[in-house]
Amino acid sequence: MCSKYILYGKRFFHRMSTNQPNQFEAFVRGNGFSSFILAVVFLNAIIIGLQCYPEIEAAYGPVLSSLDMVCLIIFTVEVILKLIVNRMKYFKDGWNVFDFVVVAASLLFMSSQFVSVLRILRVLRVLKTVSSIRSLRRIITSLFMAIPTIGSIALLMVIVFFVYGVIGATFFAELSPVYFGDLSKSLVTLFQIATFDDWANIYRPIAESSPLSLIYFVTFIFIAVFVMLNLVVGEIVNNAANIQTEVAEIEKEVHEIKADSSEIALLRNEVMELKLLLLEERRHRHDQAG
Repeated sequence: MCSKYILYGKRFFHRMSTNQPNQFEAFVRGNGFSSFILAVVFLNAIIIGLQCYPEIEAAYGPVLSSLDMVCLIIFTVEVILKLIVNRMKYFKDGWNVFDFVVVAASLLFMSSQFVSVLRILRVLRVLKTVSSIRSLRRIITSLFMAIPTIGSIALLMVIVFFVYGVIGATFFAELSPVYFGDLSKSLVTLFQIATFDDWANIYRPIAESSPLSLIYFVTFIFIAVFVMLNLVVGEIVNNAANIQTEVAEIEKEVHEIKADSSEIALLRNEVMELKLLLLEERRHRHDQAG
């Protein structure tokens, strides 16, 4: 009878040890802690914005500086807690490295004479919003992933600008020397047209003397603005969709791994129970033989 209670007790404590998560680790990685840090980031951004007003800075400067110091202390504690939980794995995430560098540099230049550097670092703390919100991280990651393709699109755009710049300087230099007098003026004008900044006033005087200039302007706007811009946006959206798909697959794999881990834990419990039953059976036989 006593051996049964021992068996049940070992089974209970074994399950408690395998199933109970680390509460400290769960707190640091939990949504509550992340939401608190995000709220502090927004508060710090408001403080930095208020310090840009001379009247408010003159009236409430010491209070704002104290609040800013409190925010820096909270960010420092956040980094320390994450280092304790993740250890060296903390630096494998690029956003964690960014947070660490910003906080460490803020502490390093806090009492220095480089006031402008300290202000830049304080502004960079607002970028912790990106590391705190997953959707923003996904957008930034997709943007970085699109850089090679965007580079190719930018090269193609340079070629288009050069071709249309030479054509404009060749045919419209006499009609509009201010805008198309040489290649450099022509390129600046094309950039202005691509931003739709008062491009109609550039086009109309030329169109009065050269009606075919309509083809030049329309084709350039269509290629440089609509086609190129849509290519860039499409590439970023495509990368964002791919990231979302990869995240879903990773979450599915993690869920499967957790399910497998639970099964393994159950199998271990069953093996331990079998061992204890075998030991009890051996003792029972030994008692009967004795």
